Amino acid sequence: MVAERSFPETYNVQSTGDCLGPVLAGSKWSVSALEEPKEGDIVALWLAPGRFSDSSEGDCIGHRVARGEACLMKILLTQDEASITVMTLNPMATATILRTDIVAVHRAVAVRTPAGVQRLLRVKAGN
Repeated sequence: MVAERSFPETYNVQSTGDCLGPVLAGSKWSVSALEEPKEGDIVALWLAPGRFSDSSEGDCIGHRVARGEACLMKILLTQDEASITVMTLNPMATATILRTDIVAVHRAVAVRTPAGVQRLLRVKAGN
C-alpha cells in the first residue's frame, strides 16, 4: 500500500450515497485503524490521491477521493498481498483494486444510521 498519510487509531466517517443500500445512506461510521480488516467486514477504503476519479464534474466523491480527502465505504470480499476485492450492494458490483493504489484499508466497527439506529459491527474475538 502507498504510505502517504497517517490516521488516528479511531475516527468517524460520514457516508454519502447509497452504495451499501438505502438504509445505510448518510450513515456515520466509526472506524478502527488498529484492527485488521477481515473478509466480510465493512471497510473504509482510502485510495491513492490522483489515481481515481470518473472525471465527471458532478462526481464530488470521486474528486474528493482523487485529492485524498475522502474514503469509500465498501464490503471487503477478498484480499491478498497484491490486491483487495470489495463489493457494493447498490448496484450489486465488485471491484478489485491493487494494493499499490491503496493508502489504507480500515475496519468499520460501528454504524449510526440517519434514523438514529446504532449498531456495533462484528466484535473482536475474546471481547
